[in-house]
Amino acid sequence: MVLESLNITDISALEESSDKVLRTESEAGVILLAEDDVSSSRLIEILLHSAGYEVITAFDGTRVLELAKQGNPDLILLDRMMPGMDGIEVCRHLRDTASFRDIPIIFLTAKTGSRNMAEGFEAGGSDYISKPVGRTELLARIKTHLKLARSCRQLHHQADQLKRMVSTQSGRLNQVKSGQKSLLADPADFPEIKLAAKLIPAFEAGGDFYDIVRLSDDEYGFFIADIAGHDLGSTYLTGALKALAVSFTNEMLTVSESFLMFNNALMKFLSVAQYITACYIKYSRSKKTVDIITAAHPSPLIQRSDGKTQYLEMTGDVLGMYDTITCESRTIDVNPGDRLFLYTDGLIEGYHDSAGKTGNRTVGSACLAARINAKVNLPIKDVVNAVMNEFVDECDGVLEDDAALLGIEF
Repeated sequence: MVLESLNITDISALEESSDKVLRTESEAGVILLAEDDVSSSRLIEILLHSAGYEVITAFDGTRVLELAKQGNPDLILLDRMMPGMDGIEVCRHLRDTASFRDIPIIFLTAKTGSRNMAEGFEAGGSDYISKPVGRTELLARIKTHLKLARSCRQLHHQADQLKRMVSTQSGRLNQVKSGQKSLLADPADFPEIKLAAKLIPAFEAGGDFYDIVRLSDDEYGFFIADIAGHDLGSTYLTGALKALAVSFTNEMLTVSESFLMFNNALMKFLSVAQYITACYIKYSRSKKTVDIITAAHPSPLIQRSDGKTQYLEMTGDVLGMYDTITCESRTIDVNPGDRLFLYTDGLIEGYHDSAGKTGNRTVGSACLAARINAKVNLPIKDVVNAVMNEFVDECDGVLEDDAALLGIEF
């Protein structure tokens, strides 16, 4: 049985119960379901109908391709193991067709493990759900990916409108800046944790972004990113990053799985010359651990409660440029009073060296660590504000690149 949480084994009983499920217009859409087991397919079909979706079913890979062209689905649920053409091959064929490149494809698979998941993402899959499938998880994943697809289409449309607006009305850049700022998380919304964050854009529309997510009562996610380039395209991309952070930073995914999904989604709407560096951490208050992953982003800086600082040197590929990425992750223990700082490269490349030049990361890293170390006895909010104010003074008030600093005290 595919659906583990349904608690209904008889199809007729399921059909009778389907009327009790609320149907909402926001969840409406056409779903192509590819599942070779007839009973499982029927159960999932009834569940999707009860949630307000129109469902097209297929039982083999060849039929999936035929129905995809005929039915114009909004999302595809694709069984990985099917007779003839398997799900991986079907997914590759779909992604080779322009009209299906942006349609979410969720694999239904009994195969688990990062290698199998990576193979699905490399083929163009948007997500995967392990069998047996839970009813709540299935509907939640579908809803998330439909919203994300609609958000991406809307962001593309808004980006086109924004570029036209800016080309003729430069005075509205303040509106752009204000809108971009509204996407940033407010540390004040998380009073149970000592947090501070500050972002200073170099131009009217910045390319740096950070987010703070309450994953559960026990876990929190912290995400910081830097978008290559500073044209108006970076403005709409921060909106896309916000949507992705909401979708792919959750307690069920490891930090590595989250980055695989980030990369897979970014590949669909970044231009050839665009890419993103990022750092993401998951903090568990009960375990007192932090899971960290970086994608070609400056190394996080940890300051222990005794004042000693250390850069957590990690490697990783940029996001949105390669179909397959390798990003280093690690888990560290944290104790009360320890602090972790995430930042963008503009902060360390803006410090002047002994010759008065900027851009030297080694010099900038040493300066940043020294200034944070000198403020070990200050509250975390005062540390972040003071470091950023000193940095602006160092640059004589003129930044060459956006700069962001996010501080967390455990």
